[in-house]
Amino acid sequence: MFLRPCPAILVVQALVFSSSRNPTLTLTGSSAAALCRAYAVPEPAPSCRVLGSRGWLLNGRAIRGDKAVDALLLSSAAFAGLSPALRSHIAKESGRLSANRTADAHCEAASRAADAADEAASRMAAADVVHEGICDRVPLVGPDDPTRVHFDVAHDAEGCFVTDQGKNNCYDYATDILTNTFAQPGRGSGVCRKTARPCVPNTCDAVRKAAESDGLVWHGNALPDALPAAGHYVSLHIWPQSNFHWLRMDADKFWSHKPGGSPVRNVDNSGRLINDPARADVSPWSNHCGYMLALPSNLTLY
Repeated sequence: MFLRPCPAILVVQALVFSSSRNPTLTLTGSSAAALCRAYAVPEPAPSCRVLGSRGWLLNGRAIRGDKAVDALLLSSAAFAGLSPALRSHIAKESGRLSANRTADAHCEAASRAADAADEAASRMAAADVVHEGICDRVPLVGPDDPTRVHFDVAHDAEGCFVTDQGKNNCYDYATDILTNTFAQPGRGSGVCRKTARPCVPNTCDAVRKAAESDGLVWHGNALPDALPAAGHYVSLHIWPQSNFHWLRMDADKFWSHKPGGSPVRNVDNSGRLINDPARADVSPWSNHCGYMLALPSNLTLY
């Protein structure tokens, strides 16, 4: 047990979403005490996933592949309040790794790096860290020149997609605009109130129209085979009844993405570089909606 004494209230984050902040499960009293007693595995099992369920985050520590913890959380009243699609996906992935903690051992290095970044972002959020520097001067807008759009997290947006990882999501990164608001399509252009999340229903048509309201331009369903004259291409994906996800095409014509508050990645769930988003393993975002053109200087995000 790493929580001593055990708090009366435990808030557990399910590491799963991309467009929205991750759902949380609140346990109190005997349920919290049972979770404190159950936690026994010191290190999370490796996971090859960059999108979808990557376990739990509790008190700034990642938990994955712990049968006892999974059993308690999956049977909790808080978990029962999540959508059926979300419960099914989390339960399936939790069961896969708790049944065989070494199933994704070949991804251990990348998995540990992602866990460390998630844990650091969680601690910063809990401490309500304010940098009072470049990363707070939002919106921080990326270049319109497509040859300057790179998978380079140390320098993209002045490194703020790392520094403020937990405040920006897939839409922020895909458009190359740091907002620190977990931006939602349509919210910046007034389609919904500034506190709405999501802003519109989670369908290809609704999210596309909201993004168009923000200034993005529909390109079509065909994979872009060249850089645009200005701006860069983005790809929209939908997890039915759950969540949306965006990827962006970089200057080398490969694609990168930022799964929610987690680190920026340039591979899919199978560890492959992405040269065709429609064929990439971004499950459970199973619906590929098509491509849009993002000209950062012409967009309004919030």
